[in-house]
Amino acid sequence: MSARVADAKSIYIFNKPISRRRLGELSLFMLMIPAMVLVIAFVVVPALWAIYISFTNQSLIGANARNFSFVGLENYAKLFKDASFWNSLKISFVYVFGSAFVGQFVIGFSLAVMLKYSGAFARGIVGGVVLLSWVIPEIVAVYIWSSVMNYQDGSANQILLSLGMERQRWLIDSSLFAIIVVNVWRGTAFTMLLFSSALEAIPETLYDAASVDGASRWERLRHITIPLLRYTILLDFILITMGTFSVFGLVFALTGGGPLGRSEIIGVYIYRNAFEYREIGYGSAASVIMLLINFVLASIYLRFIRVEWSEAA
Repeated sequence: MSARVADAKSIYIFNKPISRRRLGELSLFMLMIPAMVLVIAFVVVPALWAIYISFTNQSLIGANARNFSFVGLENYAKLFKDASFWNSLKISFVYVFGSAFVGQFVIGFSLAVMLKYSGAFARGIVGGVVLLSWVIPEIVAVYIWSSVMNYQDGSANQILLSLGMERQRWLIDSSLFAIIVVNVWRGTAFTMLLFSSALEAIPETLYDAASVDGASRWERLRHITIPLLRYTILLDFILITMGTFSVFGLVFALTGGGPLGRSEIIGVYIYRNAFEYREIGYGSAASVIMLLINFVLASIYLRFIRVEWSEAA
């Protein structure tokens, strides 16, 4: 009898019994194969190739373009002695902290909370304006902010003049601050959408019960909203940190990393050495360091998530 029941719960493939649960796992794996192939082809293989090239003296042109040779850790030794590399790392961390943590997270979360308690009209206007900055092409955003921060006729300086203040050379004297502002303006919409979706999933009965108990809006935010959004907060930190650390086009088109390296994030540093100075091996070594930093950041965040999950269980 038990054999008949087991046989009823099984499906035969190539004359071998397989359980329905196992079949479901195999089906899920089969559906994941196209995505896995794309990830391997466009992420894993290029990353492995970059790691290999970082140990060679390959150049963009010249004798070493095709007939390059293995040089071991020479590129890394040169990299760690380069003051410009350490400057780009410092600029990158300041850029990520100011843009991702202080800017995108704080503003995006605040906007999501404000829109939750706003009317439909205000939600549509504010949400639409914020989303517009996210959906426009990157190069268009660069032209917009280049115009806004123009020394002679830019609207930013016109506002300062109307307040009795002097013009500022935003893209020269305050280039790091300028690229932080532009990236915050462009990237805040993602955080706002992420938290808006998470806030909608919180039952309103929790807020109603807290209101009956006399909890203020701040207390409800502190004791209900933030604890229930801790997974979303960690996920947002992962995504905006790695995304901001990997920004290239916006900074390169707006300031080119200048003047004198004041806004040269590591992505611009890699491009400059690999394609302007034509040292592909050396630029690959810097990109490997960037890859390792992103991996470490992701590992730290995922470690926190695993701890949260284990505590919840």
